[in-house]
Amino acid sequence: MIPRRQHRNFSIAVWMATLVMTAALWMAALMLAHHDGEEAMERAERDTGNLARVVAEHTTRAIAEADQIMLFLSDEFHDHGPMLGEDVEWLFRRAVHRSNLLMQIAIVNENGDLAHTTVEEPFRIVNLADREHVRIHMEHPNVGLFIGKPVEGRMSGKWAIPLTRRLTRADGSFAGVMMALLDPFYLSRTLDILDGDTEGMVSIAGKDGILRARSGLTDKIIGRDLSASATLVMSRRQNEGFLRTTSAIDGVVRLQSFRVLEDYPLLVTAAYGERAFLVETKHNQRLYMMSAAASMLGLFGLALLATRQSARLAAAGRSLMDSEQRFRDQAETASDWFWETDADLRFSRLIGPLVPQTDRGSVPLGMRRDEVAFREPGDEAKWAEHQRQLDRREPFRNFRYQVMTDNGLRYVSVSGRAVFDGDGVFTGYRGSATDITERELSAQRLQASEARYRAMFGAVAQPIITIDEHGVVGAFNPAAERLFGFGAAEVVGGTLRRLMPAELADIHDSRMEAYRTGKLEPPKSGVREMRGLRKDGSEFPVEVTLAGWREGERQYFTGAMRDITAQREIEASLRRAKEAADHANRMKGEFLATMSHEIRTPMNGVLGALTLVDGPNLDQEQRRLLEVARRSGNALLTILDDILDLSKLEAGKVEVEPVDFDLRAMLEHTVALLQPSASGRGLGFSLDVAPGVPARARADVRRIRQVLVNLIGNALKFTHRGAVTLRAGLDEAPKPDGGFLLRFEVVDTGIGIPGDVLPTLFRRFTQADGSITRKFGGTGLGLAISRELVTLMNGRIGAVSIEGKGSTFWFTVLCHPAAAPEEVPSMAPSPPGILAPSVNGLRVLIAEDNEINRDIVVAMLRRAGHRPIAVPDGLQAVRALEEESFDIVLMDVQMPVMDGITATRHIRAMPEPACGIPIVALTGNAMPGNETEYLAAGMNAYLSKPIVSAALFRTLTEVAASRRRPDAASTHAEDAAPPASVPAL
Repeated sequence: MIPRRQHRNFSIAVWMATLVMTAALWMAALMLAHHDGEEAMERAERDTGNLARVVAEHTTRAIAEADQIMLFLSDEFHDHGPMLGEDVEWLFRRAVHRSNLLMQIAIVNENGDLAHTTVEEPFRIVNLADREHVRIHMEHPNVGLFIGKPVEGRMSGKWAIPLTRRLTRADGSFAGVMMALLDPFYLSRTLDILDGDTEGMVSIAGKDGILRARSGLTDKIIGRDLSASATLVMSRRQNEGFLRTTSAIDGVVRLQSFRVLEDYPLLVTAAYGERAFLVETKHNQRLYMMSAAASMLGLFGLALLATRQSARLAAAGRSLMDSEQRFRDQAETASDWFWETDADLRFSRLIGPLVPQTDRGSVPLGMRRDEVAFREPGDEAKWAEHQRQLDRREPFRNFRYQVMTDNGLRYVSVSGRAVFDGDGVFTGYRGSATDITERELSAQRLQASEARYRAMFGAVAQPIITIDEHGVVGAFNPAAERLFGFGAAEVVGGTLRRLMPAELADIHDSRMEAYRTGKLEPPKSGVREMRGLRKDGSEFPVEVTLAGWREGERQYFTGAMRDITAQREIEASLRRAKEAADHANRMKGEFLATMSHEIRTPMNGVLGALTLVDGPNLDQEQRRLLEVARRSGNALLTILDDILDLSKLEAGKVEVEPVDFDLRAMLEHTVALLQPSASGRGLGFSLDVAPGVPARARADVRRIRQVLVNLIGNALKFTHRGAVTLRAGLDEAPKPDGGFLLRFEVVDTGIGIPGDVLPTLFRRFTQADGSITRKFGGTGLGLAISRELVTLMNGRIGAVSIEGKGSTFWFTVLCHPAAAPEEVPSMAPSPPGILAPSVNGLRVLIAEDNEINRDIVVAMLRRAGHRPIAVPDGLQAVRALEEESFDIVLMDVQMPVMDGITATRHIRAMPEPACGIPIVALTGNAMPGNETEYLAAGMNAYLSKPIVSAALFRTLTEVAASRRRPDAASTHAEDAAPPASVPAL
């Protein structure tokens, strides 16, 4: 048997040896492969170098022979002039015919014309002055032998490599050029014979990079520029060399040697195809790798077999040792300890680590069980029955008793059976014992805890019910008995169906089934509301606080109940009170709307009539009385507007609408608006903007201007002499989000305000005293409205004053930097209410049920040059549009027969062009939200009564300039089908 540690060490050693031998194998294979590769490269360098040397010598010899002929001819030309003897010409013709390399020998005169040639074809004069190999001798007298680039013959059409020399006369002047043309394809065929390899290559190129000849030469590659190739680049540094290169012509990878000719500006290359040349080397290298891989697999297989065999031996050894250890453990630890007694029932053997000791610290060997046990009063019957079992030699199990040890009182559970020898003689008992002290104490604690829980469960004042996962009630405390009227005995063991209405009971049972089957996750906790059912059949609302818990494999739910009948009655009372308050608010709103309509409608007649009465024929007293009447009407409208503004604020229908605006322009226009009032009172009025105030800001500019106008109007009203100043500045440092507080102050030198009155200034319907109301007028709502508006804009408002010296009213507004300066709205006053000439003479349809208002609007329009037609209700307006065409409609909202909103919807449902006519609402109801309702119904604009002529004409100008688009009209038509009650329309 091999122990676990020995097996592990053996396995490590086997695998380490295997890895070492594998590494050695691979290293040897790689070294052999590398050695073969280096040998192959050396052989390639040697063979290609020898071949390059042979080609270089052959090329040098061929060029030298041709050059020797040209030198001889040059000497003859120098001695005899251009007229060569017949024997010389015969000699050179014979030389050409005998040489396969020489294609032609020719002479070009000083003008570049072909003068002599060995070609036997009919002679034709050809000018070759443009050829490089001719031009170079014309331009450079000192050039000797020149080996030109391959050229295509103009007469023969054949490629040739020109060798040229300069011809000179006796006086040294230029006489022409001697040429010997070599056949590149002959060189190519010769090189084909030399390379001897399917992918081999032999070539001749000039130092200028131009290919002269090559094995496998074709018309497409002759003359190719190879100056950028690795071979040409290396040849500029050394005269011979060896390299691995990829051909730019055919893409073949070759092992190549090159050699530069010593006497001529040429280099020759000789190369073998790498793939063909190294085929045997690659084969050997693959064999090395495959051998190493096979050896590695063999080694790994042997190592695996060895370690598996070692593992089997180790497992067998461990199994045997485990079996022995298991026997010892069972003897020492099973049921805490083993015991044996002799025939007198005295302990003869005790085995195990938890063998109890007596209170005197000794092991109870030689003692009987009843002598060791701690016997309590009342145990006599139990011990007598146990003694009878022993006397009958019967086996027993789980006999429980107590033992007093040095660790205190312990609870023990013993089991045993009688032992007989081979003759059937009783020799004693043998068995096991377990210390169950902790289990016994836990059971006692659990019983005590259950007793406490039941006492608390019965005493708690809140009803509590516990059910299991099957919906069976397990606990029902007295408070639950009082709530439902059932006794615990009536409910425990049953279900909750009798405690809830039938429809809820069905839902409850289905959910319990879903919890049991896993379709729904049981709730852990939560609060829910349901209906309970008392024993007397009455239902009541109950709030259940639910908690889910598990005990072993079973799920339980406990619910704490609370009767919420009184709470629901209080909520119902609060709901009724809220509904009554909402109704009161609606009634107040309806009253204010009615008051607005009923006051504005006659005021429209009064102020309209005053506008029409005004004319150049009135005397001074009549004008004064007319102005008194106009001021009185405007004062009444101001009171009405204040009440309506306050109603909007109370209803929460005033929203802040921030826009980007020019702050200084707004302040200057506000001052310009109120400057005439200040000048009429003989008061100074100035604007003071502190440094650092941004030029632009983003806030609700309309509400800021409203508060400023109110405060400045009050200052002008209560200042008899002196001046009023409007100041603007920053209240504190900018906020982290970029926001900043603007502070506005209105400073006057007026009557001032007593100190005890200042705290009440911003309350509704409050002024300094009653005499101010009688003397200066006003409702006392302006400052209250200002306070509400400033609060909406996240600001504060206040005042400081000294009675008799003046007051300063201030407020702050939270602003942000302007996001889009190019969209800052203009703060310029609205244009005067005069129609531009382009909209004069409009046909205007007026729908107004009040005859006085109808006559006044008609008179205003006629005076402005328009053509009005008036009808008394919306139905008449719809019919008028069906019969005639108009440019614009002025539509009262509240009319008999058909109101203005209904009439507008009918008009928008008409076909073109009637559906697109602009419609302006005329109404005395200026309550919040009305304008949105009118525009949503299809109206284009909104005018509240009394109608001011300037506002009327300005609205006409704006609306008439932008007729409704057909697509907008059709959209309203889809939403406004005429009701069935008006079939004639």
